[in-house]
Amino acid sequence: MNEIYKCPVCNKGLHKDNNTYKCELNHSYDISKHGYINLLLANQIHSLFPGDRPEMILARKRFLHENYYHVLREKLVEVIKNYLSEVTVFCDLACGEGYYTNYIHQEISNNHSFITYGIDLSKQGIIEASKEAKRLKLNNVFYSIGNLMYLPFLDNSFDIMLNCFAPMVSDEFSRVLKENGIYIRVLPGKNHLYELKKVLYENVLFNEPKEKDITNFSLIEQISIEKKVLLKNNQMIQDLFMMTPYYYKTSTEAIKNLNALNELETTIAFEILIYRKTGGK
Repeated sequence: MNEIYKCPVCNKGLHKDNNTYKCELNHSYDISKHGYINLLLANQIHSLFPGDRPEMILARKRFLHENYYHVLREKLVEVIKNYLSEVTVFCDLACGEGYYTNYIHQEISNNHSFITYGIDLSKQGIIEASKEAKRLKLNNVFYSIGNLMYLPFLDNSFDIMLNCFAPMVSDEFSRVLKENGIYIRVLPGKNHLYELKKVLYENVLFNEPKEKDITNFSLIEQISIEKKVLLKNNQMIQDLFMMTPYYYKTSTEAIKNLNALNELETTIAFEILIYRKTGGK
């Protein structure tokens, strides 16, 4: 397997040497006991807990493992299978706790030569993703802590990339994707979590569609998913709330309304945008 990590200090390729990755200038990065490497430089960190905080990661892990969003990851597997090559190198950008990453790898690697990389800013997210990959005994899954603005990968590394709900960094994503490679972007649909928002806010707004045109990418397909899910206890409601941006900007009074709920039926809606790389490096 070709090494595709690059040193975040000097940008030279990294090679694996026992339990360490090294570049030719001898910068080295140890593989943790959970199996990931930390390629995030101090000057790329702007808070005590970069990325989602540990309690948010654990809330998301509890919620997602109830499989309310399983319909999305099933569809993602279906989409990715349409674009496989003889040996497919895949990256999940902002992979979090690996809910989509590990499932996609498990489903596709059964019948195809499939190599998976997951990267996220959150150390807790990468720890959880790595632990789950080990529990599932997955081979050829590699996790790293890193910044989407400064991806620690060599140019033209990936055949397919996935980005669920995370920011778009078009130049950097284009740099690490191979020529004619596939980029899959998942965004919240218009009605996503509408009923949850009704509990929190007096004036509820639909999700505004994001700009679909991306520099260096051509949109080739769009898929919409929408369904109702029933959250059967307050823990699940709270965990979903902690996964959302609303967690940062909701009043104490509104949170009291949420605390009083024992169940909630809400809409989940996703837009899957599939692009092909048409420009850039």
